[in-house]
Amino acid sequence: MPKQKVYYFSPRANLSDVSKGQSLFEEAELNNCFNSGDAVAIKIHCGEWNNTGYLRPSIVAGIVETVKKYGGEPFVCDTTTCYIQSRGAGRDMIETAARNGFTSETIGCPFIIADGNLGLDEVKVPVNGGNFLKYAYLAEAIANADALIVLTHFKGHPSGVYGGSIKNVGIGCSSKQGKSIVHLFQHPRWGLPAYIFNPEKCKGLNCPVNKRCAENCPTASFTLTNEKPYAKWDRSRCIGCLECGLRGACGVVVKPKDSPIDEFFPAVISDAAKAYIDYIGRDKVGFINYAIDISPQCDCMTWSDAWILPNLGVFASKDVVAIDTACLDTADKMPGVPGSRVYDEGLPGEPWKAGNEKFTHIKRVPLSQWMSVNAAIKIGLGSADYEIVEAKPGPRENYLPNRYKEHPPGYYMRKAFFTHKPRIESESYLDVEKVELKELQGRPVTR
Repeated sequence: MPKQKVYYFSPRANLSDVSKGQSLFEEAELNNCFNSGDAVAIKIHCGEWNNTGYLRPSIVAGIVETVKKYGGEPFVCDTTTCYIQSRGAGRDMIETAARNGFTSETIGCPFIIADGNLGLDEVKVPVNGGNFLKYAYLAEAIANADALIVLTHFKGHPSGVYGGSIKNVGIGCSSKQGKSIVHLFQHPRWGLPAYIFNPEKCKGLNCPVNKRCAENCPTASFTLTNEKPYAKWDRSRCIGCLECGLRGACGVVVKPKDSPIDEFFPAVISDAAKAYIDYIGRDKVGFINYAIDISPQCDCMTWSDAWILPNLGVFASKDVVAIDTACLDTADKMPGVPGSRVYDEGLPGEPWKAGNEKFTHIKRVPLSQWMSVNAAIKIGLGSADYEIVEAKPGPRENYLPNRYKEHPPGYYMRKAFFTHKPRIESESYLDVEKVELKELQGRPVTR
C-alpha cells in the first residue's frame, strides 16, 4: 500500500496561515471531495466563552472562499456540548461563536449548529467493525451535507490526550447523545449504570454549592429535597454532562475505581470517526490541521494556557490517521516552550525534551497519545504510513482579495486621489533633530 500523502507548510513559510490553508486545500486536492453545487460542511471548533486559543475566523474564511472557488456551497458548523456551558445549547453557541468572531459576515457563509438547538438532531449511524461501539450518532446537518472539510486546531486535550482530526470528527461531529455514547457514559458495565450512589453523603440545601446540583442538571435527573436522604438520582434520565455531583468531590455519585472509561475514551473516539467518515464517504471528506498556538488543553476551556510547543505548521490530507500521526511525530521532534505545561514539576517522561512524546505525559497520570491513532488503524480508518510533501505557495495574486487580482490596490484609489489630493507637507519636520541615535540604544537608565 503506498504511503499516504500529508501536505505541509512549515511555520516559517513566507505565507500567512490563512493562505497556507488555502494553498494546501488545493495541493491536497480537497476540492475533489465535492462537485459544483454540493453542500459542504466545514467543521470547526468555535471556542468556549473567554477562550482565545481557537482557530482565527480569518483562517476559516479562507477555506470558505476556496470551497466557493470550486463551486461548493459551504456552511461552517460546530455541535453542542454534553456539559452545559456556553455551547451547551444552540442559542448559546451562536452567541459564543459570534463573540469569538464567527458570523456570516466574517466567514462568508452561514454558521450553524449541526445538531440543533438542544443537540438532539442526529442520524444513527452503524459502526462497521468497531472496537467498542455498534452505533454512533452523527449531527444531522453534517449527515445531510454532500461533503465534509474538517478544520482542526491541533493541541492537547485533558481527556482525549491530544486534539486532532480524529477527535474533531469522532466527538466534534457527534450529537449530544453521540458524545455521551463515545464518552462511555451509557456503557452498561463501565458507565453511569455502574456508578455508586451514596445519597446519605449529601448535605442537601445546606450545602454551600447546592445550586450546582439542585439547579444545574439539564434533565432533572439529579435533584435535592428537604428530607433525608436529600439527593435523588434517576439514572435513566442522566446524560453524563458532569454538571452535578458527578463532577464534584462530595462522594454522592462516584465512578467505580476499576472503571476504564478514562483510559478507553481516546480509543472510542476512533469508532465514531470511522462511522461518520464511512457514512459521508471516504472520498468526500478532507482534513486540514493547524498546528499553531498549541495549548495543553482543549479550546473547550474558558481560558487558554501558555503554548507548550512552538508553531509546527499547517498540514492537509485525505487520510485522517496519516495527518494526526504526522502532527504527533512533528510535535515529538520539537523541544517544549520553556515555562509551559510540559516543564511542570512531577511530569514523567521529560516531555519538554526534543524526541520525547509531548502529549502522553501532559497529565500527571500518563495516557498514551497514540491510543486514538492505534484504535483507528485497528478498524481500518486510515494509515500511519505517510510521507510529508512540502507544499509550495502559488502566485502572490492567489491570496489577494478578488478585486485586487485584476488590478493592484493602488489602481482603485487613483480616481479618489484626483479629487481628494493627498497632503504632503515638509514643514511638519524639525530643522534639527533633538536626539542622537546612540542616545536611543540600550536599556533605559533608572534613577
